Amino acid sequence: MNDYPSFLPPPRTAGLSRRGLRALLGGLVLLLFLLYLWRSFFITIGPGQLGVLWSRFGGGTVMTHTFGEGYPLIWPWDRMAVYDARLQEMHDTVAVLTTDGLQVSLDVTARFAPRAADLPMLHRLVGPRYRETVVWPDVVAAVRHVIRQFKPDDLRVIGEADLAARIDAEARDDVRRHWVDLDRVLITRVALPERLNAEIENKLAQEQKVLTYNFVLKQAEMESKKREIEAAGIKAFEDLSHVSILRWRAIEATEHLAASPNTKIVVMGAGQNQLPVLLNADKDRGDGQP
Repeated sequence: MNDYPSFLPPPRTAGLSRRGLRALLGGLVLLLFLLYLWRSFFITIGPGQLGVLWSRFGGGTVMTHTFGEGYPLIWPWDRMAVYDARLQEMHDTVAVLTTDGLQVSLDVTARFAPRAADLPMLHRLVGPRYRETVVWPDVVAAVRHVIRQFKPDDLRVIGEADLAARIDAEARDDVRRHWVDLDRVLITRVALPERLNAEIENKLAQEQKVLTYNFVLKQAEMESKKREIEAAGIKAFEDLSHVSILRWRAIEATEHLAASPNTKIVVMGAGQNQLPVLLNADKDRGDGQP
């Protein structure tokens, strides 16, 4: 049995509790809604990033400026595209044909960055996938254009650094026309077919043999000329002195040995063409005594 009189209004505390509960529920719903829309109002632009705004009721892409690092506030019906403005890198293996139709593979690396001043134009005409849409295709096209000018064995002579410089010069203007600055193109490996590698190695070996043979032949020619000059000098000496060069050198040697302090015996030849004979007296005795 309820003791509260029926003719009196219900207690005020009960009504306040119901209103407070409704206010609490409404506040929670509003908070959840704001949290849901938070990322639509406040856009995070991190270090090294730039934002391009697309305004639904403001004429589309905002071309006058970009948004820097921070939390810019936008309307939830607008869209902010965030771009990495730092130096970036793409690398892959590219198969190309040389001037004689043989296929070679190159490991290519491209370093680039979007041009900050032209970022709205890049966003409007190319979009966030500009790396795959314009940058890499331009670099690959430059690689193929440069490699088609050479034969496979020429690529080994030129080297990766020179090839990279040629490709860089070829691709730079094309990439720049798409509002991107190309920093550098690198070639880290040039792979030729195995059969072609063997042929090139054999060719280099044959060329080395030819160079070695030419060197030996040149040395022989120089030695032959030296002998001719020596023979001509000996003949001129014998014509002037009427003395055999062999006898003259034997006499010189005898004079040098005769001036030596060691004990010796010099036996002069009896005939005009006989050479002197030198005998070491100490050695001939073999007794080791003076």
